[in-house]
Amino acid sequence: MHSIWQEKIDFPDYPILRRDQKADIVYIGASLHHAVEAHFQKEQGKAVMMIEEGSIAKKSKLGGMGILKAESAEEKKSLHMLRDYICGRQIPCELEVISETCLWVHPVKLFLFMTKDVLVYEQTEICERSGKRMDIGSAYIDAGQIFEEKATGDPVYAHVFTKDQVPDRRKESFLAVRTYKDVWLASSYKREIEGSQYYWEL
Repeated sequence: MHSIWQEKIDFPDYPILRRDQKADIVYIGASLHHAVEAHFQKEQGKAVMMIEEGSIAKKSKLGGMGILKAESAEEKKSLHMLRDYICGRQIPCELEVISETCLWVHPVKLFLFMTKDVLVYEQTEICERSGKRMDIGSAYIDAGQIFEEKATGDPVYAHVFTKDQVPDRRKESFLAVRTYKDVWLASSYKREIEGSQYYWEL
């Protein structure tokens, strides 16, 4: 199921990689974290590309909950830089500054802005890997550096509740709760929660 962030969003037509490519940095997996990093690396003059094995427009995990948090001093510095960058460039991603260590964004809008000048290929799966050379079946990718999405443990689900159904943190073990337009969003390890209108996997 699509996330709430993918509603009424027009995604670009991402190509499938069919010829050999070289890049300074290759990001494996379309994620908001990779999009932000790729954008800043591109601005520093690096040859950057991102590959995704599935269809980006159908990737429900792309947006997560739209919550960006900092736990360490280094993460806080990076979060402040991103906040200032979004404000300075007036990036239309519905930014809300919750605290010094937490931002809310429309993650898909921010992803699309950050990747508009980055080479992005979808439906591109790695068949075999030898060092920093990747065989995708139809071509090879040679990378200076490779960054992959971190493997996750148990699946997490984002649940949608109507505005008058405030998620009860005491009753359910919600990992995070936030509002978006006229609904509440709450993340949980539970797939079935009473009152949830629908859910998607993060």
